[in-house]
Amino acid sequence: MPEHHAHAREPAEEDGGGGLRARKKLRTRRELRRAATRLYAERGAAHVTVQDICAEVGISPRTFFNYFESKDDALFGLDHRLRERVVAGLLDRPAAEAPLPALREAILAAVPAVVGADTEFARRRALLHAEPELLDRPLRNNRRMEEAVTAALASRTGAAHGDLYPHLVAATALAAMRAALRGWEPHSGAEGLTAALEQAFGLLAAGLPVPPAEPAPVPAGRVGRPQVP
Repeated sequence: MPEHHAHAREPAEEDGGGGLRARKKLRTRRELRRAATRLYAERGAAHVTVQDICAEVGISPRTFFNYFESKDDALFGLDHRLRERVVAGLLDRPAAEAPLPALREAILAAVPAVVGADTEFARRRALLHAEPELLDRPLRNNRRMEEAVTAALASRTGAAHGDLYPHLVAATALAAMRAALRGWEPHSGAEGLTAALEQAFGLLAAGLPVPPAEPAPVPAGRVGRPQVP
């Protein structure tokens, strides 16, 4: 069975919203992501097929390709939803708002909502460390997000095609987002992720000052001893 089909447009997923059919699709998408993540962690990417993932969820491979274009796409399926939410949030920000603060607010609204509740995030992070060959898919997804955000910023600012400004704003803000995600501890949930994002964008707004050095630890047994002249 080939692993790549034409990718169907992924509908926006809103937790608990939509009709019965939309909720069923959302549930199936989540089950496919979780099954793919678990099987990859248990067997290794090379030993998992689309058919294996489908068997876990009880659907046919044909139905699988209505949701994802490959088994790796199922593993990193949240990236598509995150891109849609960030871009939609950016386009909804007030027109008078400066581009970087507008993108910051769009990211702060989207990332904790989409990623913060992802129970498989830590497992996928571990998979990327264990199997670096899987990095190709998230790297492509990062590029697609940057292109989509750049296009949205160009639309907001009226920048001409190829102008540096929207590319620079998109690359800078998304780098801050990725840095926050890299340092986030999933057990802290959406609240911890929001705090990490706010810290990253705060440092960016301040011009990335060098943090104060941590005080050197006092050797054991030296605490409280008087200094010998």
